[in-house]
Amino acid sequence: MAQPPIPLEPRNDPYQQTLRNTSQIILKRLLHFESLPSTNFYLKQQGALGEREGLIVLADTQTAGIGRLNRPWHSPLGGLYFSILLRPMTIKAAEAPLITLTAGVAVANVLQSALGLKPSLKWPNDILVANKKVAGILTEGTFIGNDIEYVTVGIGINANMTLNEFPEPLQVTATTLQECLQRLIDMPRLFSYLIGQLEFWYIRLCDQGFKAISPHYRRICMTLGKQVAIELEDVQVKGLAKDIGPDGSLVLEMASGRQLIRSGDVISATHIEGDK
Repeated sequence: MAQPPIPLEPRNDPYQQTLRNTSQIILKRLLHFESLPSTNFYLKQQGALGEREGLIVLADTQTAGIGRLNRPWHSPLGGLYFSILLRPMTIKAAEAPLITLTAGVAVANVLQSALGLKPSLKWPNDILVANKKVAGILTEGTFIGNDIEYVTVGIGINANMTLNEFPEPLQVTATTLQECLQRLIDMPRLFSYLIGQLEFWYIRLCDQGFKAISPHYRRICMTLGKQVAIELEDVQVKGLAKDIGPDGSLVLEMASGRQLIRSGDVISATHIEGDK
């Protein structure tokens, strides 16, 4: 039987030190591993065992990282891979996608304010710089009826690595913070900023609802105002991405009328003539 992974010693861990130096209310506890199959998978196990809200699990590498639609997430050394455990009381199960959108706003704010980049959000879970993916978010939940028992929010950021470390197909669509800035990033410091922003926006979502988040999301969402093609489970739909619904769905204006897309993969997006 395989031995359970052992976290790194907190005493000399720079990630633990930066977290202790912030005034967090919820996200205060960190387990840091050299390697895990998946931070989300590990944290889901802890959630099922009754772990309270606020635990963060970070791994220097992932051997079986996953993104949306069970796609593999390439996780070499130099990336920032972590998941947070949340137990929101004021968000219903049908509104769980709002947590993904809120996390996207938090990550984009850090990339802009701390690193001076100009990120955009691709609905529902990608963070782009110069139209290339630099980070992704995967939110997974366990529900009891209409209520959320717990959710894990996994975040992967391509940080201190070059494109040569990615498989060839990803070199066309992905980028890294190192490539964008032409320098290495202080990863523990970036992590501290991210945790602070994630907690701030999560508390805001729980206290004020998505109405307090949606203007910020709409402002940097590159999907809105474009003709898009979206891959659903068994069909592809096309239309104008008009808005974000109150439950986080994409409001798609099609020839047959408006349709709410709650889960799908935007595979192409084209500017409308005259739009900015």
